[in-house]
Amino acid sequence: MKRVLFLVTLFVLSLATYGQAQTAAEANKNQYVGLISPDSTTTCTYPFTAGTGNAFIKYCLTKNGNIIQFASPSGIEYIAKAAGEGYGFCDFDTETQYFDYASYGDSGNWQAPVKVSSSKTAVKISRTTTDGKFTLVQTITLVPASILAQVQMSITNNTTASAHIGLLRYADVDANNQSNNSFDYTLRTAFGYLNGNYGLTLRFSSGFALNGGFTQDIPAGPNPCDIFAHVAAPLANTDGSIFMQYDMTLARKATGNVTVQYRSF
Repeated sequence: MKRVLFLVTLFVLSLATYGQAQTAAEANKNQYVGLISPDSTTTCTYPFTAGTGNAFIKYCLTKNGNIIQFASPSGIEYIAKAAGEGYGFCDFDTETQYFDYASYGDSGNWQAPVKVSSSKTAVKISRTTTDGKFTLVQTITLVPASILAQVQMSITNNTTASAHIGLLRYADVDANNQSNNSFDYTLRTAFGYLNGNYGLTLRFSSGFALNGGFTQDIPAGPNPCDIFAHVAAPLANTDGSIFMQYDMTLARKATGNVTVQYRSF
């Protein structure tokens, strides 16, 4: 009987310790989480897979167009640990930010997403801001031959006046499911990696007015209206993140198109 009581007590203490650890981890993450609207999600809705061995790639999108899992080659994961990935932009004319960073929250000023189309290799998702000023259309395409995911973002200015926009793509990189990585960037790339191991790169493919690739010393996405607040490089043994931003002026009713790519290395 005493032995049973001892084991029960030990089990309860273990649960308490585990709970404290979980609470501390959540508190550390939550300090970066933005607003959470009813549409914010980390649920996998659109899975994509291709290839084998070193040519293997697997990723999954939410209904909002966030890549919340990315593996390549098989068994090597980069995003799912924190499920932080997504998009944002700033209307610099009004200093209004719009973003959706999956597990790191969103700005709460989006209408519900609309699936425009989907196939075995691509999905197209449209979202309009609640004020009706802008519509963002994302087309995420699997490119097996190059072992990458291609993300095209088309933003339309629905107003009758020109708009100064800063559009970005972001990811919290946890290479091989490890929170702390090394980070660096160039004008056309941003990347996180484990020394002597695996890494994930976000790179320029096309689009006008590229501002550059950047890395941050925090895991959360940047404030789209203040992107340089946490930019730093090179970084080592850091729970950081990567993003790429385009700074553009859209005429009335005009659309700006940019394309970035995710690929492991």
